[in-house]
This record gives sequence, C-alpha cells and structure tokens, in this order.
Amino acid sequence: MLESVQPNNLDNRSRLGKGKHVRFRPVLLFAVLSALIGIAGADAFKPPPLKDGLWETHTTQTQQGKTVIDTSVKMCQSKELTKSLQSNGEELRKKNECTSTVTQPSPNTYVEESRCSKGPNVGSVTKIIYTYQGDTASHTEMHMSAGKSETVMTMDAKYLGSCPAGMKPGDAVMADGKKIAGAN
Repeated sequence: MLESVQPNNLDNRSRLGKGKHVRFRPVLLFAVLSALIGIAGADAFKPPPLKDGLWETHTTQTQQGKTVIDTSVKMCQSKELTKSLQSNGEELRKKNECTSTVTQPSPNTYVEESRCSKGPNVGSVTKIIYTYQGDTASHTEMHMSAGKSETVMTMDAKYLGSCPAGMKPGDAVMADGKKIAGAN
C-alpha cells in the first residue's frame, strides 16, 4: 500500500528557534531529500542535470553532536519532478522572505548560504554544500544554526538505475520498506 504525500507540504516540521531543535519526520525527510536532490536554491542557480531513474539517498542528521536520524530512502526521480520541486522551493523562500547567496568554489561544488526573515526558521542561518559526481552521485551537507543550537544533515545520493515497474517519479521506499506515493 502506498501512502500519498505532498512533497511541498512542509507544515509538519518542528520549529527551530531559541532552545529548540529541528527534528525531521519521515514525510519531511522525504520532502527534504526531494528538494536537495533537485536543489531548491537561489532563483538564478541552475544545478547540473541528474539522471532520471531510481536514486538511493543515505541521510544522517545530528543535533548538538548526537545522531538523531540515520536512514536510507530510494526514490524515483525525473527532470520534471526536479523542476516542480525547485518551483516549490522558490515559493517557500519568497513566503518566508529568504535570501540566498550561491558560490561555486570548484567545477562540481556549490555552496549556498540562506537567511529567512519569516517562517519557522526565522533568525537561523543555513549553509548547504552540494558536491556532484557527474550525473549519477551527489553529496550534500546542510548546517542550520540558530543561536547556540546546530543541526547538521549529511546526504549521499547515488543513481541505481531505471525506476522499477509500478514506481513513478516522486514515489519512494523508506528504509523500513514503507512505500510512499509522490504527489505527481
């Protein structure tokens, strides 16, 4: 059985603020994975294209140095899904009045630093380092700081091949085998 999820609905997240920590729930983790694979970065930033098909992403999240998430997700990706996620990311940044600066320190690495003046991450600074290995692998590190609190998420994604029969772009299989249907 597939559970239907709207990847751009981020209302289920915990808030990060004074004395609070971000804790990604499975649905939010799915949305974060989707957005980071597609890079929901600054408006003028266009990431290198990644292969359509099945991707596996291993994610760890630490808060104040303690691992709170260590999981893998397999997700069917497409260029159309990536464009949709980028559009959703742009809308969310505008709504939360976020500004981003993107630099490219090397041909396959991009660094994005963001600040938002509204929304759940107001006052926080997020730095994301994206490293691409061709169109079949990527490494992402996200550091979110608010006051003395820091959350770090590391994601390693790799292309596995074509999407299996019955799986369409946006569909995912969680580490526990639970299948989640994408919104497309």
